Amino acid sequence: MIVKGAELKVDKLEDRDSRIDLNQMLLNTAKKFPDTPAISWYEGDETKSYSYSEFLKTAGKLANAFKELGIEKGDRVAIYSNTRYEWALCDYATLMAGGIVATVHSLLNKNLVEYIIRDSGAKLVVVENKEMLENLENIDAEILSIEKTGEKTIFDLIKGQTFEENQIVFSLPEDVASLVYTSGTTGEPKGAMLTHWNWVFNAISVMSVTPFYPGEEYICYLPLSHVFQRIVFFAGVLKGANAVFTSPSRFVETLREIRPVAFVAVPRILERMNKGIVEEVERKGGIKKRIFYWARDVAIDCGKRMSAGQNFGFWLGFKRKVADALVFTKIRNALGLQRIRFICSSAAELHKDLAYMFNGMGIPVIEGYGMTETAGPSNLNPLGRFKPGTVGPPIPGTEEMIAPDGEILVRGDNVMKGYWNKPEKTAEVIENGWLYSGDLGEFDDDGYLIFKGRKKHIIVLDTGKNVSPIPIEEELLRNPYVSDAIVIGDGRPYIVALIQPNFNLLLDFAEREGIEYDREETKKIKGISGEMEVVGVDVGLVHYPKVIEFYDSIVNSANQNLAIYEQVKKFRLISEAFSIEKGELTPTLKKRPHVILKNYSGLIEEMYG
Repeated sequence: MIVKGAELKVDKLEDRDSRIDLNQMLLNTAKKFPDTPAISWYEGDETKSYSYSEFLKTAGKLANAFKELGIEKGDRVAIYSNTRYEWALCDYATLMAGGIVATVHSLLNKNLVEYIIRDSGAKLVVVENKEMLENLENIDAEILSIEKTGEKTIFDLIKGQTFEENQIVFSLPEDVASLVYTSGTTGEPKGAMLTHWNWVFNAISVMSVTPFYPGEEYICYLPLSHVFQRIVFFAGVLKGANAVFTSPSRFVETLREIRPVAFVAVPRILERMNKGIVEEVERKGGIKKRIFYWARDVAIDCGKRMSAGQNFGFWLGFKRKVADALVFTKIRNALGLQRIRFICSSAAELHKDLAYMFNGMGIPVIEGYGMTETAGPSNLNPLGRFKPGTVGPPIPGTEEMIAPDGEILVRGDNVMKGYWNKPEKTAEVIENGWLYSGDLGEFDDDGYLIFKGRKKHIIVLDTGKNVSPIPIEEELLRNPYVSDAIVIGDGRPYIVALIQPNFNLLLDFAEREGIEYDREETKKIKGISGEMEVVGVDVGLVHYPKVIEFYDSIVNSANQNLAIYEQVKKFRLISEAFSIEKGELTPTLKKRPHVILKNYSGLIEEMYG
């Protein structure tokens, strides 16, 4: 086996005085930076903030109200809400009351919401709004709301409360702070028991790689019900940074207004940002289109040189200056990325050329890897030494090992205690302190981890050939007319694919080619970049011969870069985007293959007929 990582001991990590709980971490920061903004949010067009001393005091008042409702040390409080500043307030109020936070994602269906609340044994549920309240009609627990729902609101409880520092219920570092339920690409959700020290340790370790500084603004918009955004929030508390809360629909607008130093993203968000840029360029056409694609190639070349630690040289450096003046500066300004120091992408693999492109444009994008079970990142690309195609070395204080079958094993202070109420499931994944990730990987010569996909998602053809879907999907996604794809072939003689077209560009293609289709069937939503994104089209359009012929050329082009056994022999276009609502994506936007295969079983059998 291969062991990588953590010769650096935990006690040598920056800011590590002693093992503490999350409450002590907040108290330390509030004393050090009492007047520094801790959280900011929007009320209409107005921005409001709590300083660290105000945040501590307000969360403390709510904690006292929770205690009056009967919350005692170790009791669970479920938070069922979208990401908003009140989520963080309830999070810390629960912790300061000695409770354990159980997370419930806002987009889960009623059955899953009930399952998580019952499984956690939550004594109190904080719900966001009336629509979510309807999913709690069978729940036997005290219910509070954030917005006015007819239930008591958290702000009703805060009124009249007082707070003193000695009222905080401090926990032992090894006490459970959170039950974070896995989003589950397979199976039912499991509650990962994450301790106070799991969170504090990971915050310290991550900040030693990608630091925040006091008062700096970063954006919180991804689900706080999952570990990715939440560890960033805790890291911000550790360093005294300012979390600006916004919604995905207002994300780009917020970027432009505050020009943050950092945010985290899943690859789909960066892909959609790129897609919006490409679609606009494709529509403009002409010289602007040619200049953009030339500049994009320059950015990719620059990104590759940067990743390898090489200088641009005179000629590439000159081209980059021209490209920056003509294209890159305009993109950074349009997106509010003038001050960006890093964007961390995780939860799935980001296409290499996209990572090279963003970095070459002066938009630092680094990739990381982690799990719910490790309280966020276990690997992170260092700033200035990023390597697309990898998720970076283990973060300081952790160890990793590659098992003989290629599985990634992680050991460190970020590894969970186990799964709530599931000792047998815990025993399946933790042995001698090592967490068996269920993911496949390998280390390159520099000790950077290369993520190779879920063990369960590796395709084994009936010839016995093992095929990773990631490189095949990546080749298909190089073309701007492809928004998503899933390749299939387990137990079958050859690889096939379901392809989700870039519907915006597909409609433009249909107009240019004079293809008739039912425009009433076009479905649109507001995208992450603020534009209207088409998420569904007339099913007749994706069966139209000229459209099939066009996408056949795209698939053939992708096949040129694949081994014969990896090549896509047949494909079908789908007329609706993969979605969380249909169960095809997790709340963190990862594809759930078993659901997609079930939903499109008819098309798949056609391809093997």
